[in-house]
Amino acid sequence: MTAKVIAETLLFLANFAVQRDFVFTKRRASLEPAATDWTGYYRSVPLTAKVARRYTAGALVQAFHHAQVTPERAVRIIEIGGANSCFLDRLLDDLRPSEYHVVDTNEFGLNLLCSHRVFGQTLQVHQKSVLGLAMSNAADAVFSVGLIEHFDERNTRAAVRGHFESVKPGGVVIIAFPHPTLLYRLSRGFLECLGLWKFPDERPLSRQEVVEAITEYGDVIYEKILWPLLLTQLLIVARKREIPLTGEPVAQFTGVLAREV
Repeated sequence: MTAKVIAETLLFLANFAVQRDFVFTKRRASLEPAATDWTGYYRSVPLTAKVARRYTAGALVQAFHHAQVTPERAVRIIEIGGANSCFLDRLLDDLRPSEYHVVDTNEFGLNLLCSHRVFGQTLQVHQKSVLGLAMSNAADAVFSVGLIEHFDERNTRAAVRGHFESVKPGGVVIIAFPHPTLLYRLSRGFLECLGLWKFPDERPLSRQEVVEAITEYGDVIYEKILWPLLLTQLLIVARKREIPLTGEPVAQFTGVLAREV
């Protein structure tokens, strides 16, 4: 009986995922996805997300250490898409950066950070889009988790470029994004069936799409699939080159606004 229940559940989820991804693709593609309500999300973060964030924070620390970003160096870190950052405290404790900048377009989420104990000292916030990012000084390390998948293909590439334009040559860029494994598809399909999916514009990205955008500006030095999240993410660490492959000069920034598996 137990085996039957498990098998029927898996078949139901697989059937849902197949129909969604292969049968009704044209109809879905013709509809413009609604934007994620980030203010609503920050007002009521699901318990499951809080648990997943602890694991992701640990994976980030591991990635920073792999790239030799350690507490011994007084580094400047930029988190893009980090309104109401859930990684701030862990990274402050483990990496002890001299500056920690959070960049996001969501005013409500940024305002939540204004009550943090290090706001105005180590922590600074900037209401700015990654697509038009302008920072006064490039950082030693730039990262985002769950950001670039909320754009179409062209703007996803531009978002990746925004990461590299915000970091020094030789600096580190870390990007984590949903990866369309079978586990991701089944988990997302299950949440959609229950009406619990809150990210209508999320577009799981292939490794190839992201790596092609990264290699214009940097070299991949480490990667890891975050399987325990169920909604699997691929975390990629890259180091920025002195000169991008495109041969175009990296922009100067002005105008501060207060494969491991």
